[in-house]
Formats: sequence, C-alpha cells, structure tokens
Amino acid sequence: MKKSYFQTGAFLLGLTVLFLFSCKKEEASSPQTGKKQQWIAGSWKQKDVVTAVTVKLAGTGIPAGSSLITLAPMLAQALKNPALAEGILCTRSNVYTFGPDKTYSINGCTELLLPGIGDKGSWQLTIYDAVLQFTSATGQKVPHWINSITGSELRLAATLSVPGVGDLPLSMILQKQ
Repeated sequence: MKKSYFQTGAFLLGLTVLFLFSCKKEEASSPQTGKKQQWIAGSWKQKDVVTAVTVKLAGTGIPAGSSLITLAPMLAQALKNPALAEGILCTRSNVYTFGPDKTYSINGCTELLLPGIGDKGSWQLTIYDAVLQFTSATGQKVPHWINSITGSELRLAATLSVPGVGDLPLSMILQKQ
C-alpha cells in the first residue's frame, strides 16, 4: 500500500516537472515601449516653451505654464540681455524629426534650449521609457525627461541657463506634424 502511494506521488511529480519544463514560455514584452517609440517617430514642430514652475525673474513673479516665447522680449529687457530674446524666439519654428531608425534631425535653433545635441544624431528611450536621450553626432549624450506624450503632443523637460540668474526649468511643447 505504501509503495503504491509512493509510486503514484512520484509519477505525478514527474508529470508536473515534465509539464513545467516542456511548455513554451512567451517572453514578456512591453507594449508601452513600442507605443512610445511609435509616437515619437515622425516630425514634431515646436508649439511653445513654458515655465515648468513658478519663478521670480528680475523681481517679477512668473507663474508656471507661462510662455517663454511671449515673455522673451520682456525678459531680455529686464535682464538687459537682448541675446536671450533672440535665442528664445529663434526656437519658435523648430522642427524635430525622429526617424524609426532612431536617428534625429533638427531644423532650427538648438543652442539655447538644447545645448550639445546639434542638429543630427541618434535617439533612444531610457530609464523605463521616461527619458528621451539624444546622442549628438559627436557622441555627447543629452537626456531629457518626457513630461507627457500622446499621439499628437510631446512635452520634454529642458533647462535654460540664464547668466547671472540661474537655471530655469522649462517644458518644451512639441506638436506632431
């Protein structure tokens, strides 16, 4: 009697082990990764650049979400820095093209808001697909957090370094073309 329980138990254990190791396992995929990459691929026109937080510049409080494009002339005058306005306004018509082959090209001005990335290079999603990392043609890696993304709008975090004032956290708003 004991022998038959032992044989039955061993037989069932053997079948269980055989079943577990013989079943085909599907690799876990991240549908979100593919979706974000598909959303990013294509051409994006810069719609605006807004302040990410409430800031005080030249004694004036600027609420979060304020358009830097609109404020550029006033900021340049208050900070006595006309080059600042020129640099900000120059980005108004920037077009960013992200290829499905993970290359990018930028038509417009990048020196002020995206220093170091140049006008061509490669891109990839990093840190759980929360960061869009640009790698310039010279190999410099420049990461930018993705604040939000949909099929038609991409918001990237950026920082504007204003001499004599400090760093200003911004959100670049890009519209899919």
